[in-house]
Parts: sequence; C-alpha cells; structure tokens
Amino acid sequence: MLKKQKTLILLISIFMLILSSTLYIYAAEDYIDKSKIDNGIIKINYKSTKTVAVRVSKDNMNYDYILGSEASIPLQLGNGEYTILILSNIEGNKYKQVHKEKISLELKDSNQVYLQPIQMINFNDDMEAVKLAKKLTENAATEKEKVKLIYDYIVENISYDTPKAGKMHENYLPNVDETLSSKNGVCYDYSALFASMLRSIGIPTKLMMGYKNDIEVYHAWNQIYLSETDEWVNIDTTYGAALKDQKTQPAMIRDASEYKIEKQY
Repeated sequence: MLKKQKTLILLISIFMLILSSTLYIYAAEDYIDKSKIDNGIIKINYKSTKTVAVRVSKDNMNYDYILGSEASIPLQLGNGEYTILILSNIEGNKYKQVHKEKISLELKDSNQVYLQPIQMINFNDDMEAVKLAKKLTENAATEKEKVKLIYDYIVENISYDTPKAGKMHENYLPNVDETLSSKNGVCYDYSALFASMLRSIGIPTKLMMGYKNDIEVYHAWNQIYLSETDEWVNIDTTYGAALKDQKTQPAMIRDASEYKIEKQY
C-alpha cells in the first residue's frame, strides 16, 4: 500500500534545530496568504532555492509539510489558534526557522476545509479528473449515489502499482490527472484522486493516513461526509480495487474499527 515515508527523521531534525539552534526570524507577514482563511486554508508565499518546510501546530498536535509546487495548506484541527512555522533547509535534514505566525480560525462550517484544493489533493476545473467527476454524477439523485459512481469508476479502472510503492521518494505528492491517465497508483494516489473528484462536486472528503487492520504497511484511505445522514464514513478505494475480481465484492463503506488513524487532511 503506502510505504511509510522517512518524514519522521526530517521532523525530528526540524524539532531539534528549533530547540537547540539560533533561530533566524524575519518579519514578513506576506509569507502567509490568509485570503482563503474563511475556507480553512492558508497559502505559503515564502520562496527559496532551498527546500521549504512548514509546521502547523494546534493543541499539542503538529502537521509537517515539505512544500511542492502547490503551497495551499489546510487548518484541519478545528477552530482556535494555530502556530505556523516556515523553515528553510540549511543542509541535509537541518532546517532554520525563517517565520513564525499565530493565526486564529473561526469557521462557521467545519467541513468547509474538506472541500478545498490543497497541495496533496490538488485539483481545478480544468483537470480531467474534475471533468470526469461531473460527467459521472450528472444524473445522480443523491450524494451517496454520486460517491458510489466515482468509487466504482476508480475501483474498476485504477490498478495498484507495486513497483512504484517500493521506490517512492519521501516527499512524494500525488498528481490526480496522472493517476487517472496512467490508470495505476499506490494508495496515496487512489485517495488523492477520490478526494479531488468528490471535493470538486461539493462532497466534503478527508484523506486519511495510518493503518488498516489487515494491511501491514502504512496506508491511505478516505472519509466522506454524507449530509443526508449527517455522518462521516470510511471508504477505501485501494482495498476495493484489490478485491474487485472476487465473487463477493467488499462493501464500499468500511467499519471504522478496521482503521487506526494517524493523520487526516
């Protein structure tokens, strides 16, 4: 499924540097674009020839990102005060802090953040995945029917890429149109594609990371909010695709007890 990335080593290095080194802090409010804060999203504008890392912290929880070409970051830990650190690579796994800022989030609808494009669930109206989502669901009457139509398409058409799983670099980010066109990917690709397609048609969707009870390696799947029943449900397109040829198909909605959540986006 998803080979657990080496990010932990990087995060430890970042944390130790913050604790033990002289910090280089610059007053630059424009490093963080808050124009989409009402949707629970910030965008990092800090530019560097070095690798840039971002730490988002709230209530003793930390989410760490290595910025790709898309720098939209979610504030998915609920309303309240967040601390944002921007760090620039010095060498190896060592980073220096270049900016620190506190941001207050007050969303009226906490699900709004799970409708937005972010760097790991990157989509826009011009992408083939978005166009396909609209086409597949144009005659669907309910949210659950829309979810099922997109789920069935991904399960039937995307195959698991075992060689890719063994050679992914630690800061890999999915490209949903590439997954769609190549028709293969790892669980991270499946989950990002599913989330992008559902978010693009207005269905709040989370990308989850952690473990499944019958899969030994690190895994990614989705949670989808169904407003008709006011519930979040677990759906695992990778698991469905792996078992699509069995006579008895696995249920689309999986029991929460099958999963151990470490992160959600």
